Amino acid sequence: MPAELVFQTVFELCLTVLGSVVTSLCALAYLRRVRLERPAIGVFNGRDIAILVVFLAILPTIYVGLPRWATTGLLMVTFTASLSIGYRPLLAPGRLWLGIGLLLGANIWLGQNMLGTVFGWQLFWAEGDIIMLLGAVSVANLYVQGGMRLRHVAWFALALAVYDMIFTAFVPLTNALVEDFLGYPLDPSMGMRIGFYNAAIGLGDLLIYALFLISAYKAYGWRAARVAMVLIVLFGCVVPSLAPLLINFIDARADIVVPVQTWFGPVAFLGYLWMRRRYGRERTMREFLADNDAVKPTPADVVAPAVVPESASVS
Repeated sequence: MPAELVFQTVFELCLTVLGSVVTSLCALAYLRRVRLERPAIGVFNGRDIAILVVFLAILPTIYVGLPRWATTGLLMVTFTASLSIGYRPLLAPGRLWLGIGLLLGANIWLGQNMLGTVFGWQLFWAEGDIIMLLGAVSVANLYVQGGMRLRHVAWFALALAVYDMIFTAFVPLTNALVEDFLGYPLDPSMGMRIGFYNAAIGLGDLLIYALFLISAYKAYGWRAARVAMVLIVLFGCVVPSLAPLLINFIDARADIVVPVQTWFGPVAFLGYLWMRRRYGRERTMREFLADNDAVKPTPADVVAPAVVPESASVS
């Protein structure tokens, strides 16, 4: 087995575990302490999941087909919306908009001026990772506090498992996204570089993990959250990262692109079925807020959100 492949695999494993665990735990801390007013859009249902899946199927094609400036503009609008809505309860308007402007502006500047050295790449990735972390935490809570349940997340993950397999193994759309975004501003993935090697996990994957953990916690409390975290680490991080040692995922550009949700989605769905059988009915958001699992907010913590979908499923 080539030493380069082993190094890349270990590198990817370390980055994926760290990024997934930190993002999921931050989303959980947000859920426990920050309240977002539930939007008046009715009960989240299967139709909403179908709309999300269709949207995720279409969005990568749009990204690939758009000119670079248009893609960057669309990503700027998306991140601005998600960050401004998600962190309005925590920051005064002036600090909030200044912080968003600095984060997005710095990433664009770094992508255009700092990628000639390994340190420049590391700085670019690290700054972008902060944006991805904040974005995934915000959007996951917008969905779950807006009415998404563990049942919805499980079906969503299962649908993405099929999507990931099709658009990685049969139609190389995910591979095209990796090639198209790498080294450009607001790359929707969390990554890092060592020497000649980049390792990354897609923002969509981080979002699914955060959704799975916090919806399990909302539904059943700490006991389910611990189960969810174990599944995330094992089947969302360890198994996909080690899979290239046994299966050839190398594409024409020598990139290793693994359909992460194909490994995680079915297990997440089975995990939901097990939790439902063992723990019974899911708590509603109102029941969750009435329990001790949620930290009681102050009136200033309440804000009206808008659901902002985000996607990327790359590893």
